[in-house]
Amino acid sequence: MVEGVPAMDLDQEGERATERLKGKSVNRITRHRLAEVLIEFTDGTRLFVDAKGALELSITGQVDDED
Repeated sequence: MVEGVPAMDLDQEGERATERLKGKSVNRITRHRLAEVLIEFTDGTRLFVDAKGALELSITGQVDDED
């Protein structure tokens, strides 16, 4: 658990990321910056994993929202 962040928020973030990336195929993975990994999918969606302190996830590109 991250200090100051409720576990439920982290669980919900993980579930949202799973749903948004389900079924996508990885095109390439690169070290975008020293503390950041970029996972690029074949449809142009990109997942940035940032490890400067708390883990940050940022998904950009074609994302279907069914909320």
